[in-house]
Amino acid sequence: MGAYLSSPVTDKESGEGEDDAFGYGFSAMQGWRTDMEDAHAAVLDLDPATKAAFFAVFDGHGGAEVARFMARHLAVELVANKCFQANDVERALTEVFLHMDGRLVAEEHRDELKSLRTKETEDGGPMVINGASLPDSLLEALGMPSGGNGFQIKLVRSGAGARGVAIDDVKATTQEEGLGRSAATIVDLHEGDREAVGEVTTLPTGTGEDASAIATGAGAVDPPCSKRKREEPVARSQGGGNQNEMTPEKVDDYQGPSAGCTAVCAVVRAGELYVANAGDSRCVLGRAGTAVAMTDDHKPDNAAEFQRIQKAGGFVADGRVNGSLNLSRALGDLEYKSNAELGPEEQMVTALPEVRHLTLQPGDEFLVLACDGIWDVLTNQEAVDFVRKRLKAGEALKSICEQMCDHCLAPDTGGCGKGCDNMSVVVVLLKEFVIK
Repeated sequence: MGAYLSSPVTDKESGEGEDDAFGYGFSAMQGWRTDMEDAHAAVLDLDPATKAAFFAVFDGHGGAEVARFMARHLAVELVANKCFQANDVERALTEVFLHMDGRLVAEEHRDELKSLRTKETEDGGPMVINGASLPDSLLEALGMPSGGNGFQIKLVRSGAGARGVAIDDVKATTQEEGLGRSAATIVDLHEGDREAVGEVTTLPTGTGEDASAIATGAGAVDPPCSKRKREEPVARSQGGGNQNEMTPEKVDDYQGPSAGCTAVCAVVRAGELYVANAGDSRCVLGRAGTAVAMTDDHKPDNAAEFQRIQKAGGFVADGRVNGSLNLSRALGDLEYKSNAELGPEEQMVTALPEVRHLTLQPGDEFLVLACDGIWDVLTNQEAVDFVRKRLKAGEALKSICEQMCDHCLAPDTGGCGKGCDNMSVVVVLLKEFVIK
């Protein structure tokens, strides 16, 4: 199954809110992916004096920590920006994207980013991973076929903090044998393997710690290898012992995030709409039933992006930067931003956003912000049609977002991958501009 589960996770993290000027709904669904790496934010009272509000979607890759970090902090940073306070919102968004990207390598944020790498379920339950992500040696110890395809495995705690692996009421089928398997077995791990399982930390959800925001990243956690700590010999003196005596000491291998995320952020202030985008998440305005694109996807094979990548010393293969990353702009992805001779705007992958601005007018009904899990399935116009039809029927914004996730979910993973990604969507009703 590779990057996919044997069955999709269709539980959703959803919500809604409103004030006199706006209404919004959101929904996030893990889907077929083994991990949920999206996050989103909604702040109605970004600047009450000018009725400014902030809405965003962050689509993580390689881990969820960067997306969650941005959902937690970006709006707060924006309000504190001097250009924002001077009503230069376009410049403020540009400065804040680049500044937030720089914060990822700051020592003061490393512990927080590390804690955001994993998220335990709210009820303290186990985390579920795909068997294909485990080494064959461990699968063999569990009596499972090499590769682990078709199996979901739970990492659990038992007793006084003991850890183990449970194959708990999970059915799997191999293509060759059609073998069904159901068991409830806890297998103790050797001490080294327990270290590989690591600890699970809880991510605060709901209202952000630093702002009145919905800043969430619901879903699973990284595979256990991402939490591995290595043991390395360290020379130390213990009392009168030999100065050259080598004793094992656990060394934390976390050196900053290897993950990254897209970011699409919409600010509505005094009747003006500003949208900043880095990556392939999108914002679309529904104007009297017509889709108005507020973003363009940033892909490595776009002419301007391709030239920047080459100038920075990179290459594009199969539509990917250095044959790996299929985005040319993102927050994080620090390995593509290491050319010391170039500024942040000139790196192979840059956090520099593309910012668009328009003045809202009567008939501007709503915004749709979503990750590519939605846009892989729906065109801009199809998304606007989907939302508008249900708004006219009187359906709640939260329900509309949930229906969109379900609509975009593929029935299986046998196709081209469309409908198999994480899905997050925020729909914003522009109350002051809806023609009644």
